[in-house]
Amino acid sequence: MRLTTVFLIIIYNIDCLVLKPEPDKELLNRDHIRRKRFLGLGRKFKLNKRYQECVGPGDAKGHCKHLSFCSIDILTGTRGTLEYLCVIEKTFVGVCCPDDVALSGMVGSQLIMDLPAGGEDYDDNDDSVITGCGIPAESRSIGASNVKQVQQWPWLAALYYAKQLKNESAEPFCGGALITDTHIITAAHCLQKNSPQEIRVRLGEFDFSTQNETRFQDCEVAEILNHENFVISTYENDISIIRLTHAVSFNSYIWPLCLPPSGEDFVNQTAIVAGWGRQIYSGPNSPILLQVSVPVWPQESCQDSVLQRITEFNLCAAGYDGGKDSCQGDSGGPLMYQLKNGRWVMIGIVSWGIGCGNKGSPGIYTRVDKYIPWIIRHTIAKA
Repeated sequence: MRLTTVFLIIIYNIDCLVLKPEPDKELLNRDHIRRKRFLGLGRKFKLNKRYQECVGPGDAKGHCKHLSFCSIDILTGTRGTLEYLCVIEKTFVGVCCPDDVALSGMVGSQLIMDLPAGGEDYDDNDDSVITGCGIPAESRSIGASNVKQVQQWPWLAALYYAKQLKNESAEPFCGGALITDTHIITAAHCLQKNSPQEIRVRLGEFDFSTQNETRFQDCEVAEILNHENFVISTYENDISIIRLTHAVSFNSYIWPLCLPPSGEDFVNQTAIVAGWGRQIYSGPNSPILLQVSVPVWPQESCQDSVLQRITEFNLCAAGYDGGKDSCQGDSGGPLMYQLKNGRWVMIGIVSWGIGCGNKGSPGIYTRVDKYIPWIIRHTIAKA
């Protein structure tokens, strides 16, 4: 799903990529015109206790705890909290809470994730297993047109129409990213005219043309929450949260992506966008998950390349010489960046663009860190 306009907003996954699948080249096509993602929360009973040891903010010794029982302010969206998420008993997402922090009461709800179920389960005694958001099940290399491992981007979500299930011909119209066991972040323009009953979310998919390469999960949608200030004519605030009817089970194919640290400068850094979008403008969607590496542009260069206004709430990314971009069908997918600690974070949401992979025309993304308070307010605070 992509609008044929002259607007382009960079978001995390893929905007528009015009490359033919070739060895040693990265491809990724996405709807250059507007898609977003979100991080989900569950509603399961949690105990106020300490779990595994960890190192918290300020290198303080701590223990992993449920978010509701640690007084660290998750609503700030700062590196102090977001980089210290941990997984409790392979089932919940918590935070590394310093031991000297006073316990808080059970306020609101917290990030929850069912980890084992389908895919590859994890051994509690295996120290090599890295838990927490943004860490794929295994180390994987990147550099080909198609995703080399089916488990490489386990947080990728595909949005498709429920009526397609009758014909067993699901074809995604937008992408998204799983951030909790019940929430997907995507682009508001993807869901502007759809009701929750009309949409399905597929997680753990790799190749839509085959049925047995992964243990995917098809999920019904309980609620679609587009940003209240989304403007369809300009794609401002092009972000949306999808709440699933049931919590998903996490495994090696399905895993949450991290939210980014606030205020980070990603200019000239290499990010990755992935999805099942088109490889050329107006071409067919790819049944196989594709990816492409794209540099993040300076805001000035981005603004000089388009007539539309680019704001602090946007990111721009694409190959400077063309050929590397997201495209139609990639909208809503994540623009991903790997932090020094090894975790992948969603820095953008594929929003819009002018064509796909044109030289001098970047993809325009919704800048996720600008919306962290909004995301938290409509997930953790509401759950």
